[in-house]
Amino acid sequence: MRKTAYVPRFLFLTACLLFSFAETRAQDSPATSVPFAYSAYFGTGWYQIGDGRDVYVFRYAPRWEMQEADFAEDGSRTIGIEFRFPLTFGLENFSSNDLPGSVDPDNLKSMSVTPGVDIIIPISQRWLLRPFAAAGWGQALDNSDSVIIYWAGVKSRYSFQHGKLDWALLNSITYVGHTPSIGFDDDFWPIMAGLEFDYPLGNRKLGGEQLFLSWHGMYTTFQKSLDQPIGDGLSLEITDEWEFGFSIHKEEEPIKIWFMKFHRLGLAYRVSSSGELEGISFVLRGIFDR
Repeated sequence: MRKTAYVPRFLFLTACLLFSFAETRAQDSPATSVPFAYSAYFGTGWYQIGDGRDVYVFRYAPRWEMQEADFAEDGSRTIGIEFRFPLTFGLENFSSNDLPGSVDPDNLKSMSVTPGVDIIIPISQRWLLRPFAAAGWGQALDNSDSVIIYWAGVKSRYSFQHGKLDWALLNSITYVGHTPSIGFDDDFWPIMAGLEFDYPLGNRKLGGEQLFLSWHGMYTTFQKSLDQPIGDGLSLEITDEWEFGFSIHKEEEPIKIWFMKFHRLGLAYRVSSSGELEGISFVLRGIFDR
């Protein structure tokens, strides 16, 4: 047990260091208003838009699996159904030296709730499709701005094995949009292609189960530019995003830390080709299950 206990602790400390880095960068430039409509879609992490526009996002997404997907040896299949109830909070500042101050209600900048449903369709033992849709509401807490947020799409995961590596080819196409209480509707079309693989960490176990190291890399193009206003009638056009990350996970059961359970624990670096969008996000599930 002592050999494996260091891994979640290392990831937690690494995350704190990365948030400290983000905080230092934020102090180098003036604070400005940050668009919050797409925070629920991008997920938990730190994101920087343009020059010094830092976004700190925390997303809590409980799920209820109504029916588990399955593909039997005789070719029969069971369609999976999963409901999600994500709550997303945007913070004004995040300080690893003052965690209680970071979660203080006065530090909250925005919040949103975007319930949704996923349908998991087993095409074969190796190939899964995942149509999904979500819609909800968001509110900026420092003014009267509110927004209706929505997205829908389909993901694909094709898995295969080579030696000790379990590989997965990942693809998705999504429509993401929002309708603000003041202003015009906006939307974009992320199209993603990626690769993910798992590698067993020798004989290391946690809770009696084999530990795996997972790596992923993916590229997302926004068929319609993601426009982010920067004030004075100007905006940034973000056309794509690269993501590279790693995580650890157990073979079957989630990793339990205190009263919390995580399917994976890791970090990912996200950046656009232009450098206008940059971020570090937490990896808490596989790409297909996000």
